[in-house]
Amino acid sequence: MTAIRKRSSILIMIVIFLLVLLGSGGFYTIYLTHTIKTDAEITNKLGIIRGSLQRLSKLELAGIQDDELIQDIDLRINEFKENKIKLYDKKNEIQYALGDLCGTWTPLKESIYTYRTEQSSQSKKVLLEESEEAWTKSNSMVMASQLVSRNKVDKYQTSFMFFGTNLILGVVLIFLIKRYVKDTLEHLVNYDGLTKVYNRRYFNEYLNHEMEKSERYNKNLSLIMFDIDHFKKVNDTYGHDVGDSVLKELSDLIQAHIRKCDILARIGGEEFAIIATETNVDNGLVFSEKLRKIVEEYDFKHIGKITISLGVTQFNHGDNSDLIYKRADTALYKAKNNGRNRSEIEIQLSYKTNS
Repeated sequence: MTAIRKRSSILIMIVIFLLVLLGSGGFYTIYLTHTIKTDAEITNKLGIIRGSLQRLSKLELAGIQDDELIQDIDLRINEFKENKIKLYDKKNEIQYALGDLCGTWTPLKESIYTYRTEQSSQSKKVLLEESEEAWTKSNSMVMASQLVSRNKVDKYQTSFMFFGTNLILGVVLIFLIKRYVKDTLEHLVNYDGLTKVYNRRYFNEYLNHEMEKSERYNKNLSLIMFDIDHFKKVNDTYGHDVGDSVLKELSDLIQAHIRKCDILARIGGEEFAIIATETNVDNGLVFSEKLRKIVEEYDFKHIGKITISLGVTQFNHGDNSDLIYKRADTALYKAKNNGRNRSEIEIQLSYKTNS
């Protein structure tokens, strides 16, 4: 009897010990899940800063002055500097990278204002150099954020291995959590947190995949880029909450009127893109005009009517993602410059020099 009691006591202690391990591991897993989700959102916000810096320089060199974009970059950077966005960054890797970016952002703005008043070869050279430096620092900032998140994911996987040594309950628990986390991470990595459509990372992967298919099987493929006309006025007049609501409504509206084989993504701010498979540029233009009219006639919940401008291009043999993006972006800016609420196409064969 004494031996049985002793063995029971040992088993109870082991069970309690395992439950404590499972409990502590569970709490740690919950913490990681929460911070990984936040890290994914932060990486997306930092990626928007990086993309906006590149876009700003392109606009300035094209003679398009966009003070609203400068203010938007300032606002996004200041949100991180003033800790309005919480960082789970114990080693301050992201903060250090952000500090480096701030050190290059001010000179970049100065070079932009100098270039506006004196468009010489020297001022252009300085603008290009400062732009490249700022992009490099912003890219380092994004990479630092991704590294922080990746390290947490690695720790998360280690915690699964630890659970595997425990009771059957632990194994079952690990399996359920792993499935949940895997689905959650895949969703966070592939989808935009606000609009729930695909994000730019997934869009780029899918575009490259479809371009390879088009190249191999000689099939048509169109890229449509669009954004909301005068969206800054929406935020200024109604507030960012209403602006976010408009982005969600627009995403739902467009998603409901594209084919199942098409892919819609938010690629930054109020800018979206669509991959239209089996579609040449002429049909892509017809499709974009259909979407434009649908948006124009739609009554948005808080603000009523808005319009969008669209740029359309098609895949040409030998294209890479940069070339097709540039053409679609050029078409979009043609639509903007030609009065907005319209669609334009860009079918230049290539930006490459033929040998």
